[in-house]
Order: sequence, then structure tokens, then C-alpha cells
Amino acid sequence: MNNNNNINDNNNSTSNNSDIIQPDQYGRRLKYLRISVTPACNFKCIYCKPHTESSMGLSGEKVLSYDDILFVSEVFAKLGVNRLRVTGGEPLVRKDIVPFLSKLSAIDGIEEIMITTNGSLLTKYSDDLLKAGVDRLNISLDTLNAERFNYIAGANMFNETMAGIRTAIRTDFKQVKINAVMIKGFNDDELLDFVNFAAEENIIMRFIEFMPVGNHDLWNKDNIVTNEMILQQLAHLNPQQLQKDKNTGPAVNYKLSNGATIGIITPITKHFCDDCDKVRLTYDGYIRSCLLDDREIDINDAIKNRDTDMLIECIKEALTIKAKEYDKNSVEVKNGYNRTMSRIGG
Repeated sequence: MNNNNNINDNNNSTSNNSDIIQPDQYGRRLKYLRISVTPACNFKCIYCKPHTESSMGLSGEKVLSYDDILFVSEVFAKLGVNRLRVTGGEPLVRKDIVPFLSKLSAIDGIEEIMITTNGSLLTKYSDDLLKAGVDRLNISLDTLNAERFNYIAGANMFNETMAGIRTAIRTDFKQVKINAVMIKGFNDDELLDFVNFAAEENIIMRFIEFMPVGNHDLWNKDNIVTNEMILQQLAHLNPQQLQKDKNTGPAVNYKLSNGATIGIITPITKHFCDDCDKVRLTYDGYIRSCLLDDREIDINDAIKNRDTDMLIECIKEALTIKAKEYDKNSVEVKNGYNRTMSRIGG
């Protein structure tokens, strides 16, 4: 790995980092880092961005360099993180993303590289991503209806997205998952269509509760499609719950009698904070310990100075403020979050 010597550039660098980060005060050990590489996106999904935000990001917004992100990732890896997920915005719109992913996958201790993408550029990039060391893809797809897609995504790119998904499925990734944010009155009538699509393509279809991060004006708890609602609609397919593993993440997975595997993710109605092993690196140099908690730790000075010890202290602080669980009451009354989903990383 070309950047490994970054860990040792600082004269005050800690010589033995592996035992520094212990489980947090609730016994959760950090294993997983989500990295947002850009706020830019070629979509403008109604639940992700406010209407005032440009689809391709914020002009003049500070974005970490790839070398900055590699330095941070190497320190996290030294502390026991072994899984990295690259997000955006849309990560594939950032220039030179593939060479960066190759360097990221070469970091000592990193066992898996994953990407969350909207799928529209996968026809172009799937083969290169696989060669760069990407193991798994999560692809966002909130409808199988072209007209509805254009409305939800704010982009006339349904055909490109479906072609990209099918290209990715036929590429030799370890796993491809499709993520749909279910919103009552928008796409909940497509549940069976999604399930049939998952069976036909032999992929995992995951349904995610609508969260108040992004276009908060659209969100209210009555728009949530709950786990119980989904299982009730699919009762005729005899859902059988599957055992969780590290690749299941926060989802509860089920096998259906039509051959489909689905996952249901319930961040609002039934949190999974007890098992949370991740923090987030924002594209502009902050550590965010929880999606639904606006508190962030600024690590820009540590990055600028390549100061490993300072960065480790920042990581420890982020774990200290990582709550046992997010405040459900504040979610329901909060007038939006300081960052939209597009500026946190999906």
C-alpha cells in the first residue's frame, strides 16, 4: 500500500494502536467505517435532498482529497476497522474514483470494500469496480415504474439505472443488494413487484423505513411503512426469518416461498443501536457517530497535519459521544437535521 508510511510520518505517532480503541461504554466495538467521498449526485431524490440544494452538490464546498481519506482509513484500519463502505452523494460521479478504490482495498487489515450507488453508472463502471477490489454493492432503487422513477429520483435515468443494475448482477461481485426506501403513498403499492424482481434476478431486496434526514418537509411518522406492514402484505409467501451474519447489517432477512430473499431495515420503529459497530466520515472531514445525531467531531486539523495521535483522540471522542440509542422523541419533533442525507452519506 503506497500510503502506509502516512501512519508513521508524525514523530508523535503511537507505536501500538491495536489496543487503543476498546469497546465503547455500551460494549460495541468499532469495525465499520462509512466514507462519503462527495456530496454531488446525478439524482435529486425527493427524500434525500431539500429542493434548494443543487443536484450536483454545493458550489465551493470543501471535499477531502483522496490522500486525506486514505490517511484516515489507514488509521481506522490500525484500530481494528476491517470493513469500509464508500458512499456519496453518488460516489461514481467523483473523478478518478476507481484508482482511489484500488488503493483503499489495498490497506492492510481491510477485508471488504462496499459501495452504495444509485446504479445509473454501473454499466460503465462495474468491471472496473470489481478489478479495483470492490466486494459488494448496495444499489438504491425506489420504484420499478419509469414515470414514478423520474419523479422520485428527479432524473430521467430509469433505463440507465436498470441497465446498470443488471450489469452489476452479472458481474462477479460477492453480493448485490437493492435498497428501496418505502414511503406510504409513494411506492408501497410496488412491494410485490420488488419481491418478484428479487426472485427473478436472484438478489437481496431490502426495504428501508423513511427517515427524517433530507427533505424533512415530506417526512412524518405516518408515512413510514413498517416491518409489520411489509410482512402482512407478504404473508402469502410464507416469510421465514434467516440467521444474521456480518453482511446482513441492520436488516432482518427473510426467505420467501417464491425464492426471493428480502431484508427489512427499521431505523425508526425498531432501532438496532445495540449492534451498531460503525461511524461515518463525512466528505468534508468530520466523524459522525450516528446518522440521527447531529453531533460531529472535526478531524480536519489531524488530517491536515497527518497527526495520527490527534486523529485517534478524535475517534475516541466520537465513540464517547456515541449514544446507547438515538432519541426517538427528538426524531419526531426535530425540524430537520443540520445535514441532509446527501451530505452525510447514504
